[in-house]
Amino acid sequence: MKKILSFAAGLLLLAISAAAQTISPVIVEYREKASGSFQVYNDSFVPLAVILEPRSFSVNSEGQPTFRLLDPEIRVSLSETSFRVGPQQTYTIFYKAQSTRLPAWFTIYATITGPQTPTGIKLVLELPHTVYLLTRQPLPREAVVLHRAESGRKQIEAEIENRGREFIRVQEVEIASTSGKKGFAG
Repeated sequence: MKKILSFAAGLLLLAISAAAQTISPVIVEYREKASGSFQVYNDSFVPLAVILEPRSFSVNSEGQPTFRLLDPEIRVSLSETSFRVGPQQTYTIFYKAQSTRLPAWFTIYATITGPQTPTGIKLVLELPHTVYLLTRQPLPREAVVLHRAESGRKQIEAEIENRGREFIRVQEVEIASTSGKKGFAG
């Protein structure tokens, strides 16, 4: 019975400390090169060790990312690559990034570990800070193609394709109907 209670207490400690770790901001965009920062928050009552690793990634048609070593054309300089965050503390990391090919993107993963529980379990969390390096040139109108738009019950589903070389996110969507126009943030 003592082992079961010890194990349950260890799992509770893991759940509490796992829910308390955050990174902010999660996603940022820069034009051509980056000079930025992000914060790792430790809301738990135990110190945490953090290791940072920049990784490149690609996303398949279902939206699932695949991470790999940082592409050679991307250069990332971090103010720290490993550090400790005290209990109830916030740690700020500064970085600079550039790429010989644009657009480019990467994620800086913060691998966070805390102390081992009484039952011997050690929790490891990976929290992402994703950076997009974009060009200054706007996307040409002919690069965007609307394949289909279907209206359903109080919603519209559309498929849009970017045929251009540049990466860009949808910033705004405008819908026109017989009752007028309405804009929505992307």
